[in-house]
Amino acid sequence: MIRPKLRGRVKKGKLLLEDEQAFKDNLALMEGKEVTVSIQELREERSRQEEKYYHGVVVEMIADAMSIQHNEAHEFLRSLFLQVEESCILKDGTILRYERIKSTTELNDKEYREYWNKCIDWAALPTEDGLNINSGLELIIPLPHEVDYD
Repeated sequence: MIRPKLRGRVKKGKLLLEDEQAFKDNLALMEGKEVTVSIQELREERSRQEEKYYHGVVVEMIADAMSIQHNEAHEFLRSLFLQVEESCILKDGTILRYERIKSTTELNDKEYREYWNKCIDWAALPTEDGLNINSGLELIIPLPHEVDYD
């Protein structure tokens, strides 16, 4: 299902829409129906070029250096740098804490750049016994403006 994505700003507890007419037009299509409304902070979309750079250069070079598949390198990097601790409250009031690995799709454009910069910095670290967050591949990965990639 395709849903409209409308932008606005909250000021003094009120929602000011960029295109109020588009909102009214979409609302008219829902006449007589129950609806849900979802509001979230605007996230800048990452560019397709950033995706190409991360997968085509960063992950690919690390996968080659480790002699593993692309998706394995991507998962390995996520496990190093995107592990977060979260919690939820169960029905009985107990707080459950758990760790999970974030998806790169959860990152905004700034967080995504910070993530692949951490991957680049890690790859350049000296090799130690076993791969972990403190030992890398002694691999220099070029920055986006230093290389052509598809």
